[in-house]
Amino acid sequence: MKQSNPNVFREFGYLAIGFAAILVLLFLLNLRSRINYGGPNYSLLGLMSIYWAALGVGLMQLKKWAVALFVASMAAIGVFVVIRSIIETPFPWTLANIALGLVFCVPLVPALRCWNALR
Repeated sequence: MKQSNPNVFREFGYLAIGFAAILVLLFLLNLRSRINYGGPNYSLLGLMSIYWAALGVGLMQLKKWAVALFVASMAAIGVFVVIRSIIETPFPWTLANIALGLVFCVPLVPALRCWNALR
């Protein structure tokens, strides 16, 4: 099998850091809402931002643990979308949701192709 360029995971790392920044912003806005207005408690956003920030740093450094965790996370989301679309979505939209779920499983291909080039 031809070895792929692992820099695609570095770009995924930048996206993960951006996603973590958005989650931190949402967490802080929710904290403000809870303090000032008695809003709902979405403290899980803080934990998710820590997860995605750590994953982003690992992906930018091309670490195997980060790539494995990223691929497992994306594949889990993809499988969940496919299963839920088969169970609950009416027919014309099922095909679109299955395609979306399979797109989430795509990072598995470059991970397998460049696994030996990772640190």
